[in-house]
Amino acid sequence: MESSSGIRHIVVLMLENRSFDHMLGYLKKTNPVIEGLTGSESNPTDPALSDQGPVAEVPVSKLSGTDGYVTSPDPAHEYPDVTLQIFGQTPPPLPPVPQNDGFVLSYSGVPDASGIPVGTGVGKKIMACFDPLLQIPVLATLALEFVLCDHWFASVPGPTWPNRFFVHAATSGGHTNSPSSLSAVKDELGFSTYGMRTIYDGLSEQNLDWRIYYHDFPQSLALSSLHAHLDRFKDCRAFFSDVSGGTLPAYSFIEPRYFDGIDGKANDQHPPHDVREGERLIATVYEALRKNPTLFGQTVLVVLYDEHGGYFDHVPPLPSINPDGRTSTDSPPFGFDRLGIRVPAILVSPLVGSGVVDHAVYDHTSLLATVKKIFGLPHFLTKRDASANTFEGHFSGRSLRSPEDLPDLSVYAEQSTTFSPTPTTPSGAECFSPFQKSLIDLSHQLNLRTEADGSVHIARQMEAFRARQSSSG
Repeated sequence: MESSSGIRHIVVLMLENRSFDHMLGYLKKTNPVIEGLTGSESNPTDPALSDQGPVAEVPVSKLSGTDGYVTSPDPAHEYPDVTLQIFGQTPPPLPPVPQNDGFVLSYSGVPDASGIPVGTGVGKKIMACFDPLLQIPVLATLALEFVLCDHWFASVPGPTWPNRFFVHAATSGGHTNSPSSLSAVKDELGFSTYGMRTIYDGLSEQNLDWRIYYHDFPQSLALSSLHAHLDRFKDCRAFFSDVSGGTLPAYSFIEPRYFDGIDGKANDQHPPHDVREGERLIATVYEALRKNPTLFGQTVLVVLYDEHGGYFDHVPPLPSINPDGRTSTDSPPFGFDRLGIRVPAILVSPLVGSGVVDHAVYDHTSLLATVKKIFGLPHFLTKRDASANTFEGHFSGRSLRSPEDLPDLSVYAEQSTTFSPTPTTPSGAECFSPFQKSLIDLSHQLNLRTEADGSVHIARQMEAFRARQSSSG
């Protein structure tokens, strides 16, 4: 289906845990129109001391060289942590006026490998942001060459799971935090708490094709309504063959590689994974589209991040609309009436202008509302996407640039040998991040339905454990 926008294919690449300022804030030096960093932004070491005389302020700073590619320990970003980052205290003050002044305090309290808070010396590092054109040239080039949305906020002031639910379903089903254990994942799946209606239901009802492409394990499988559509889940290699063959569906969602594994390094950009692997992924997806000019002339690639991951951003989140009347009972309670922290979001297509900066307020449900408008879906999912701003106005209905006028990022793409980051896991880093643990728990639950399943699983685990013990002994 083709709308007046000229868009027949929407491709969404959602990466992990980076704020707008952390990644692209210093692009303001290149384009002053961008709501980025002037260099005067700062955070107190402890907002609670601000009314007791002078308080130490930590200024924003610019990373250089290889600094910042690997962050350890992982900044805190569960709902209580983000509340502290936004308000400088938890629970929020009354009235709850966001100041974004608790980032240093939050990171200072993150435990190191021995369980001791890292302290202010390490906490100050959360104010260090990339020098975009020098350190993350792929994301920066796309931001400058296409449409940069500089007021795109996460849908929830919390972690990955609820924000990824919002990008699929315009609600998180009343959840603000990630499931903390296998039993929690089991309860959610067993009672269909994650059984929300999704954008994929609307597409299917209109006979529009869709696929979720993944590298190692799709977090979207937590949505029980998608279990009946496993034929729509494809290995990410299928994305590239679908692009080259011109068989891309109307809507594609790409999940990155969340684990270092046999197929390659993690490329989700979730700490402590090397940011350059995510750069490589972005470039590879973009280059695949660019090399099929006919397809790309009917396509928009949305490069997006699920949440800010605890990294500094200076723009306070705005009020929003509760999607479905649910209130989280997590501590502190939350009525889903406020957005999360800003994240990078870029609209990439030959059908958009070059160097455009869009200041409109978006959150992840803006994507769903735009999909509805472009493809003529009859129903919104919740009150949140029904009230969201849409961005289809950027698409001209025709290509504004020839293939030769589009930036060439092939030097950074997967097949290139000239861009070869060497990610490292810092000594003392946790074996798994909380997000990875939740995915492992989810993968177990999807396959452990009977006692026999459990018997096979523990036998395999014991065999692997014995093999490791023998090799180390």
